[in-house]
Amino acid sequence: MAKKKRRVSKKRKRPTKKVSQKRKKEEMERGQVWSVDVLLAVVIFIAVILVFYVTMTAKQKPGLKDLEIEAVDLKVELEKNPEFGFIIDDEVDSERFQAFIDNATYNYTALKEKLGIQGDFCLFYEDSNGNLILIGNKTGIGASAVSIGGYPCGSAIS
Repeated sequence: MAKKKRRVSKKRKRPTKKVSQKRKKEEMERGQVWSVDVLLAVVIFIAVILVFYVTMTAKQKPGLKDLEIEAVDLKVELEKNPEFGFIIDDEVDSERFQAFIDNATYNYTALKEKLGIQGDFCLFYEDSNGNLILIGNKTGIGASAVSIGGYPCGSAIS
């Protein structure tokens, strides 16, 4: 038996565009410029995110520092100012303390201005273990918007 010759079709070659070296170089350069643009956009985007994050965290921390500074200033004011001070030689003078309680209860806004306090305050006592010491039967003296141990300042605890 004789072998049949198979006809293999010749694939047509697609016509190719002859592109000059100059044009190839231009196309490559355009591709590189595009990638540089994308990189620049990503860098700018990340920079904006970082700036936003840094400014937001920086604004939260000074608030706490300001409160700590105000607390120290208030302590010094209460110890040294004869008008408001009720601590004498590291002991509480009960008459002056009662006068301060009355003043804080009835003239809270005026007292806050005289002491130079910007926000609300609550004066409370803790023992050496961090347990709340009641003043009368109340948690503290000051604004009820401030909470001490989960209780509003000045609330009665029985």
